[in-house]
Amino acid sequence: MNNTNLQDLYQSILIQHSKSPSHYGKFEGFTHFSEGYNALCGDAISIYLSVKKGTVEKASFESASCAICKASASILLDAIEGSSAETFSSVQNGFSEILEGNSEGQSEALSAEILAFQGIKEFPSRKNCALLPYTTFQKALNSEIKD
Repeated sequence: MNNTNLQDLYQSILIQHSKSPSHYGKFEGFTHFSEGYNALCGDAISIYLSVKKGTVEKASFESASCAICKASASILLDAIEGSSAETFSSVQNGFSEILEGNSEGQSEALSAEILAFQGIKEFPSRKNCALLPYTTFQKALNSEIKD
């Protein structure tokens, strides 16, 4: 597949996730929660998690954000729901490498949806939009809700 076709595919994935995001909306019974805000562009996101015995059993988000942030949250939660916190660390590290343009060896380890963010490296000001769901997810993991 040539570079133009690959870019078109990646753009299509991001548009799909921004228009019809997976895991959108608050759910009852979440055990972890965090809010994130990007002061540079105004993106705001809330992450809701249900974590039991180290596994993210359910995850969702709500946002008032740009398409990149919304697509990033949707794709992240697709990748992590049903997985362990350790899996999140691996996905987060791979995602950060992609945004920095260091995607060598990442294509087998990460989903096509996550790899769709490779083009963001060309727009440094948008990296924070893509990273906001990841930093907010990490904060949510670290802050359990008390009854």
